[in-house]
Amino acid sequence: MKNLAISLILTATLSISYAQEKEEKDKPVKFAGIPMISYNRTVEFAGGALLNAYYKMNRNDTISPSSSTSLIGMYTTNHSYFAAFVQQFYLKEDRWRLKLIGGYGNANLQVYHEFNQAGQYVDYGTKMGILSLDVKRKVYGKWYLGLSGSIMRANTTFDVTHPETGEKLTDNQQMNNGGVNVLFDNRNNVNYPTKGLQVTLNNQFYEKWMGNDSSFYQLEFTYNFYFNFKSERKVMLLRYFSKMSFGAVPFQGQNVVRGDDIRGYSQGKYRDNLVSAYQAEYRHRFKNRFGFVAFAGVATAVPDFEGFLNATYLPGVGVGLRYMLIKKEKINIGIDVAVGKDDWSLTFRVGEAFSR
Repeated sequence: MKNLAISLILTATLSISYAQEKEEKDKPVKFAGIPMISYNRTVEFAGGALLNAYYKMNRNDTISPSSSTSLIGMYTTNHSYFAAFVQQFYLKEDRWRLKLIGGYGNANLQVYHEFNQAGQYVDYGTKMGILSLDVKRKVYGKWYLGLSGSIMRANTTFDVTHPETGEKLTDNQQMNNGGVNVLFDNRNNVNYPTKGLQVTLNNQFYEKWMGNDSSFYQLEFTYNFYFNFKSERKVMLLRYFSKMSFGAVPFQGQNVVRGDDIRGYSQGKYRDNLVSAYQAEYRHRFKNRFGFVAFAGVATAVPDFEGFLNATYLPGVGVGLRYMLIKKEKINIGIDVAVGKDDWSLTFRVGEAFSR
């Protein structure tokens, strides 16, 4: 019944979206939206919507990709919720790239601990608000140099009581940061690349003089390589991702194995200071608007570099359905289903994974 409901929702969405695109194909703003219905063992049933708008800041600028505005909202039956917006600007013949993100939510999740050599999940809830800005400037060829910063407050309450006071354990953190980043991007399209390379290196500092409760820093590296099999309808992506936290890392500063970086994980069981993931994805588009993706990867989560010697490897494999909603912008909507180690995930999306 659940799968039937999801199929009916997707079918209705595709029909409505196709009609809207035909009516608005000559308008300066293109819209892509999809309802999101999903289920996993952590947040239970979830419902919401994702809406994207694509437009040119300067219609005479034929080099810059289209800028975009994204709105997303979600509520789950375990009383998690979040609302967020993402604003991306591509300006001055793609010499400037700006991204602004704002959001607020309450995530009722779980963390895995080992007590007396036995594993056990502990429920926790985190209320979080964030506002971040990233500004990049092209400095040479396809190289960009950028500055970023964010303001974030995370209040976490664990479903564990203090042995003396009987009160639930809490961890409240102010997590403001600033950093520098480097980008190399020679992809032929930011929404649906069929060839090219994208490499990013981000360094974020969380210092006490910024008003934080802990002092640590994060280093994130991403390598995406796209190539095709003599056809733009048959594309392969090879990806490496790592995110590492060093210093007095708080609970909220740890990295979790889940999301696009390794699909197939939703319970949050695997988290630590250093997370890395290798992934390959094949994207196939038929002659009509439909297509599919197939992907597989492996991830690790360890406390430090020595942990890689005895790391547990976490595989993830899955498939997805795609429908090209806006041909001019090469915007797909679709669903991904993936299986991991004792876990699985279901993801609705507007746009491809790792795009923009």
